[in-house]
Amino acid sequence: MIGMMYLVLTALLALNVSKEIINAFVTVNESLEASNKNTTNRNERVYADFRKALENDPKKVGPFNEKAQKVRQYSADMVKYIDNLKSEITIKVEGLEAGAKVPETKDIARKDDYDVPTNMLCGDKADGRGFKATDLKKKIEEFKTNIIKTLSPEDQANFKPRLDQVLNTLDPKPADVRDNKTTWEMANFYHNPVVATIALLTKFQADVRNVESEVVNHLYTSIDAGSFKFDNLEARVIAPTSYVLNGQQYKADIFLAAFSSTSNPTITVGGSSIPVENGMGKYTVTASGVGEKKWGGVLRVKDPATNEDKDYPFEATYITAPPASIVSADKMNVLYIGVPNPMSISVPGIPDNNVTVSVSGGVSLAKNGNSKYTATASTQGKATFSVSAKMDGKSVSMGSVEYRVKRIPDPVASVMNSKGGPISKGALAAAPSVNAILEGFDFDAKFRVTKFDMMVIRKGKDPIMCKPSGANTLTGEMKSAISGSGAGSKVIFENIKAQGPDGTTRSLGSLTYTLQ
Repeated sequence: MIGMMYLVLTALLALNVSKEIINAFVTVNESLEASNKNTTNRNERVYADFRKALENDPKKVGPFNEKAQKVRQYSADMVKYIDNLKSEITIKVEGLEAGAKVPETKDIARKDDYDVPTNMLCGDKADGRGFKATDLKKKIEEFKTNIIKTLSPEDQANFKPRLDQVLNTLDPKPADVRDNKTTWEMANFYHNPVVATIALLTKFQADVRNVESEVVNHLYTSIDAGSFKFDNLEARVIAPTSYVLNGQQYKADIFLAAFSSTSNPTITVGGSSIPVENGMGKYTVTASGVGEKKWGGVLRVKDPATNEDKDYPFEATYITAPPASIVSADKMNVLYIGVPNPMSISVPGIPDNNVTVSVSGGVSLAKNGNSKYTATASTQGKATFSVSAKMDGKSVSMGSVEYRVKRIPDPVASVMNSKGGPISKGALAAAPSVNAILEGFDFDAKFRVTKFDMMVIRKGKDPIMCKPSGANTLTGEMKSAISGSGAGSKVIFENIKAQGPDGTTRSLGSLTYTLQ
């Protein structure tokens, strides 16, 4: 919208350089500067997301963050170059001495001066080349080249036409030539008042910031583009053996396993396929004899980056032996704060009423009967369960087990079960709320969104910043903003806060939708 207003005012210049038109350029420039500030702030939030992702996974995020930082520097340098050019023009127009304070555009005394900016930018040549405008054109072309270099070959092919359109440095086509202005330099800067020239330079800065926004957002979303997609997470323990003698060390790898419940891999054991349900292979064998048993196979999945089959061999062992004491969580080997953690604790061969359990680490334990317990945790860290049994009138230690105590994982934000992307305008406008969903979490825990912000970025128009919602529901203003925006507009939900059953408030990631 602001860009269109600039074009209209430029056309009116050819008819009459009135005070009203001159002042209108000041207004356009101020609006462009405000828009640039909003875009810059939005870009900084993406860079903040990069920093958080880099802390979690430096190896994976590092290459994308490095490219994003290059884009950030290229954009900052381009904006600074144009700022210096605007200051240089203003100083020359006002006849200021070196080092003097540069006035704002609205305070320029000779707002209608067109001789100085024309001479500085286009000189005295008929084509206007070889002066400041040509230097600016080269800087813009260099900026576009540097930005494209940060992208993959496939992305370069997609982004280059867009950059050439937003930052067009071509000479006008013969049919578009007006007043003999046959070059880019003349078409943009010849015989324009200083306020019009400064407004145009500010528009170039806006185009640079918008290019920066598109590219860094694309780089951020590309972090997981070639990764395997999973919809379930579970804590897993892999130990070389599950049977040890007194005095031996028991060792295990404890990690978070991810799997897809919608795309089953092919798993073979000993050359034969085994059943796969919800992304997990189901291997069953009847144990016989006593001692270590070895087994293994191959798990095959489609590589999302190449769409080719990729094999993952695996091996495992188990030991058949007489039963031993057991301490295990019913759902997983982690205790979570804010939810009841069901547990089964028993000692084989010992009646339940002769088993005693104590626990440390800020965890309380309630006995439900039949070897069933409920653990309630309040502090992150570790908890130790110590089990003893009454045998022959004496209390005998059956050992202890250490558990990790964690807070409930952060939920993810969604609107109508969607976490972003293309969406029908009508569907989004009818959406009742922004929700917080715990993905792959086994416990019945609910998070409630307590507040969020929403903005709409429309093509060729100022962004709409709606008043924050103090609940999980979309306000009438938000729905109206969505309904009144055209296809291609981007709706961004950000600063989303959600409160969980543990009493903590979590900050969730932003959601970006493109209206269809």
